[in-house]
Amino acid sequence: MTSETRPRHRPERGYCVTWVLYNVVGVLLLPLLALALLWRIIVQHKPLARISERLGAVAELLAPVKDSADPVVWVHAVSAGEVAAVAPVIQQIRLAEPMARIVVSTVTDTGREMVANRNIDPDALIYFPFDLPWVVERVLDLMDPDIIVLVETELWPNLMEAADRRGIPSVVVNGRISDRSFGKAKIARPIFRWVLSNISLICAQSQIDADRFTALGADASKVVVTGNSKFDEQFPTVNEADTNKYLQDFGFGSEDQVLLAASTHEGEEEIVLQAFTRLRVSRLNLQLLIAPRHPERGGAVEELVHEHGYNAYRRSRALAAGGQDPLAPEGDPQVCVAILDTMGELARVYAVATLTFVGNSLVPGGGHNVLQPAAQGKPVLFGPHMQNQRDIAAICLREGVASQVSGLDALVETADRLLNSEGDLALMESRGRLLLERYAGASERNAQRVIDILLDEQVGESVQAEE
Repeated sequence: MTSETRPRHRPERGYCVTWVLYNVVGVLLLPLLALALLWRIIVQHKPLARISERLGAVAELLAPVKDSADPVVWVHAVSAGEVAAVAPVIQQIRLAEPMARIVVSTVTDTGREMVANRNIDPDALIYFPFDLPWVVERVLDLMDPDIIVLVETELWPNLMEAADRRGIPSVVVNGRISDRSFGKAKIARPIFRWVLSNISLICAQSQIDADRFTALGADASKVVVTGNSKFDEQFPTVNEADTNKYLQDFGFGSEDQVLLAASTHEGEEEIVLQAFTRLRVSRLNLQLLIAPRHPERGGAVEELVHEHGYNAYRRSRALAAGGQDPLAPEGDPQVCVAILDTMGELARVYAVATLTFVGNSLVPGGGHNVLQPAAQGKPVLFGPHMQNQRDIAAICLREGVASQVSGLDALVETADRLLNSEGDLALMESRGRLLLERYAGASERNAQRVIDILLDEQVGESVQAEE
């Protein structure tokens, strides 16, 4: 059955006051949006193609799924973290519905790159459209999805309203509402109540998240707890030869201990470098590897490394030069801090670490994925600001695979204790590997909910067609 003949129930109802107010404000803000787009084009040199896609010019990209007789599943994941979370869900959907056409949308460039790194291989890949009525209507006309899958907190009012009017079901997978977001959301509860009323099902990460969705207006019968799909991520296996190659590339010795500061943000590299200097007083074989969350900050991190008196190796520069960083000294007695300013390598590079620190947590950012180092059997440290990873962080602390530090002094004290105890390191390694087995399965549960709704929709369409 093609999209042209696919019958759908389109509810006949007027637009609510909240919808009108939301879009009046949106129209009033259009001049600011236009200025922001000009800034991105002229100053930030963002490609025009990306902006045109966000304005709905995606007909050519959606050609592989247009008028498809097979079910079309639109999956939206805003950035790299959400793509990593939904990748195993997509795999499970494909197992259950092999003929499904998968369309993936992202907002950020890093999200788009992560789609390739996770080997998702979608039938179409687009930038997510601006949430303006005429834009989302155009994209829905071109794609005509059978179901929309939103990851974590991607709730877009106009898209949800337009999809519901067309009879297109929508499902939130890996749904969560952070502490900070919940506080803000309560102020705009009427908007959330409207948006959530248009969603068919919310698969929440935890009971806390489920309760927050219902508190914001979701129908409790449409909210279920399915767990966190990040536990099902396909973590890479790194053999000893590859690990030694990384160590050699970074200029580290096979007997060296390595502190890996991953996904760091501005303000955290300074703390990590101070901690590194203090730790090296008693262990000269300690090396430091910094992987900034945004690789384009590699130059700024390098300057900071020099300010602390260390030489720097930059991975991006080495790869561009064919394997060796031409600016990294050879045989220099000074320590050479390595900077991993590339995309797609971090999950494997964790294998070289003795101890890891995961960033966006010493600054008020919300934290990043701590399961990647745990999967490699690496003890994890993170700061006090983990609200975006609340449940995973709590599980890792409870299971003894991570430690939380409050600042510089605590980071030094905890790192020093662990680096001095081979027994503690080995225990945390074994616990990390068991952790993933214990909490696996959320992806299959999420995917099954999507498939159930998709099958119900197909049965409903067949009944309508016969009538």
